[in-house]
Amino acid sequence: MTEDLHKIFEKKYGHKADSFKASAEQRAQDLSEIGVVIDTWDDIFSDFDPRPLGERTVSGDFIEELKKRYKETQSGEVVITIHAPVSLKSEESEKLVVNRLKKYFRHKFLQKKRVVNIIRMRGLIFVIVGICSLSFLTLATYYKFLSELAIQISGIILMPLGWFGIWEGLLKLVDTSPIVLRDEKLFERLLKAVYHFNYIGG
Repeated sequence: MTEDLHKIFEKKYGHKADSFKASAEQRAQDLSEIGVVIDTWDDIFSDFDPRPLGERTVSGDFIEELKKRYKETQSGEVVITIHAPVSLKSEESEKLVVNRLKKYFRHKFLQKKRVVNIIRMRGLIFVIVGICSLSFLTLATYYKFLSELAIQISGIILMPLGWFGIWEGLLKLVDTSPIVLRDEKLFERLLKAVYHFNYIGG
């Protein structure tokens, strides 16, 4: 196959054939193919959902299989190849399956993105509360607009609260839950993946 492509490039582009061949080989290295084998469309969609193909719930087992294969090929653009019996061959079904999967992955990606944003927003609130607590304690100590006893009591509460808020908040901002970030990246890449169908038999 590679030799045939090279002959075509050589015939069409002459001395540029080698550069085109190198480009094609590099492109192949940049792809991460995830192959899954199905017997029926029910392997992709839930058996318990009686709705039409384009509306059915995506099977949890199918998603878990994609996650497993994704862990094995995490680099490059994702290409998902679905190997199926030739009896399932239908251009309309292919479009419905791809649209349904992309819709599902878009929903899951946006859901994970919202979770990440919520975690980071909480982290920002923690940092602001921490800074305000320590600032109030510092100003109260410097300008003495509170009694000495009130300042000491405030220090017992505000000092640990302030430092806890700052460090916990920074942790949420800088080191957001790795599991949530990983899932967000997973669903984003599956959403942008290229889908192919390979029919076996007959």
